[in-house]
Amino acid sequence: GSSRFSQTFPNVLQNLAEHIIPGVRMSVFALIGDLARQAPALIEAGLPNLLSEAVKSIDPTHPAACNNAVWAIGEVCVRCGENSGPLTPHAPELVQRLIAMLMGNMLDDDGDPVTVPGLAENAATTMGRLASVNANFVAPELGRFLTGWCEGMSKISNPIERRDAFQGFVAALRANPQSLQQAGGGDISGVMTSILFAIVSWHIPQDDMSGNLLNGAYGFQPFPSEFGELLASLRQLVLDLKTSAGNSWSQIESTMPVNVKRLMKEVYLI
Repeated sequence: GSSRFSQTFPNVLQNLAEHIIPGVRMSVFALIGDLARQAPALIEAGLPNLLSEAVKSIDPTHPAACNNAVWAIGEVCVRCGENSGPLTPHAPELVQRLIAMLMGNMLDDDGDPVTVPGLAENAATTMGRLASVNANFVAPELGRFLTGWCEGMSKISNPIERRDAFQGFVAALRANPQSLQQAGGGDISGVMTSILFAIVSWHIPQDDMSGNLLNGAYGFQPFPSEFGELLASLRQLVLDLKTSAGNSWSQIESTMPVNVKRLMKEVYLI
């Protein structure tokens, strides 16, 4: 019985992923994400079609299905590790759709801008997970959405998802360092400030988003000790940013709030 089940199950998922009712697609993408985590063998046979449908469902007109599709693709990326084969056919279209989310360029059927709560951080996570499979999926166009990615990453509350987003971001930036010049219309100081703000977000306590944190009593929290490898790569990134900024660094530093300067010195060693 189980072998018959395993042959029909991908077909059932496929039919549900194509369903005309968005609520059905929302539920099936939640299931696909869970299966990618817990029982990937069950979706392996149907993965090409399931990924195709998930990418098509990245449509802000149906926010819940859209959010779950983005999340499910991210979970598939985690399961793929460094095996980029299953994702290669879908990566170009996926990246374009994620860029629209990160840069706030999503439009509804009438051409009006759409804002979906939680979608920017969800897209930031999945973009990072995709870049961790293969940085070259993401790196060539990084200049188009680097600042939007930074903003999305700074909003991620789940520490595992945030770690995955930043790991992919660093990999993509290493693969295309020229994106610093391409982003932000050539305002390299503004681009670096976006990156630094995203990094600072690691240290903001969840229950304190007050402006006082920047200039009042020092209240930044330590970088999570379980992510030591990521901290080392972010330290190196900050040092490289300072080096590449040259004379512009003093201008960037002069705009930093006093507690951010202290954080950069004590944690990031600059």
